[in-house]
Amino acid sequence: MPRSIILAVDIDADPGAVFDALTTTDGLAAFWTPRVSGEAHAGGLLRFGFEAAPVDLEVTVTSEDRDTYTVQWECNGPWPFWTDTSIAWTVVDAGPRLLFSHLGWADEQPDSEFGSVAYTWALVLQALKAYSESGVVAPALS
Repeated sequence: MPRSIILAVDIDADPGAVFDALTTTDGLAAFWTPRVSGEAHAGGLLRFGFEAAPVDLEVTVTSEDRDTYTVQWECNGPWPFWTDTSIAWTVVDAGPRLLFSHLGWADEQPDSEFGSVAYTWALVLQALKAYSESGVVAPALS
C-alpha cells in the first residue's frame, strides 16, 4: 500500500497570498528554492534545482483553483521514488490553515529516506508560512 505524507500549518496571511506563492515561480523561489523555472499554471511544467541534488526535480501542475485555494502537482521525476507521486496544497476553512499532502510513495522506499523527505517538507512549509506572513524571501533550500 502506498505511503503518504500529510502535514498542516496555520498561516496568518490572506489565502490569496498563500495561493500566489504556490502558483508563481517568484513565489516558489521565495520560500522553497531559488532555482525554480517553468510555468506554474495548470498544465505547466516546473523544474526545481537544489545544490545537493545532481538533477532537477520536475513536476507538472495538474490543477489550480483560486476559488478553493488548491494547487495539485504530479511528480515526473527523475528522483527515485518521486515519479508518479502527487502533491497537493490546499488552504482549508478559509484559512489560515494550509493542508499539504504528498501521496503515492512506494513501500520499497527506505524508511530513513521517507522520513527525511517528510522532515524536509515540514521545513518547506515553515518557510512558506514565514514568507506568506512577512513577505521576506528566505528559501528553505538552496
